[in-house]
Amino acid sequence: MHISYRRLLLGFRVCWIVAPKQICNMLSSAGSFLDGGANAPLQKLSLPLMDMTFIRQDTWALQRHFKAKRDFLLRELAGLGITVKWEPSATFYVWADLSALPPPLDDCLVFLEECVKVNVIIVPGVFFDINPRNMRNLHKSKCINFVRFSYGPASEFII
Repeated sequence: MHISYRRLLLGFRVCWIVAPKQICNMLSSAGSFLDGGANAPLQKLSLPLMDMTFIRQDTWALQRHFKAKRDFLLRELAGLGITVKWEPSATFYVWADLSALPPPLDDCLVFLEECVKVNVIIVPGVFFDINPRNMRNLHKSKCINFVRFSYGPASEFII
């Protein structure tokens, strides 16, 4: 029997929260940021069902591919004056600091508006600043100068 490990591994996602309704409502604003990861224990349990030689080769190919995409994005961001304090090593997201850009581009919401004009989508940093019950002003967020870029989607400019 042949099992596609990608389908098998990607299908294992389990998350639940047991708490009072008020807490669950507050946490729901975090959405996929809480439950977006694959379940590692179930991945490990599925390994005996798979061809390990193929998995190793495929893993190395994926690592090389995403490293090339990551390195390209990091070079381009540096060229634009956008700083990245932590280079990603286990994800395909880059948390970037816009604070060195001239105003108003140093504001993640303005930056998003400008990116959309050229068909580029980013996630404004304020979306990651959990703000229960709207107790903070959006523009006073610690994340107002940050955005998240993804180098996960397909790109024709990377070989």
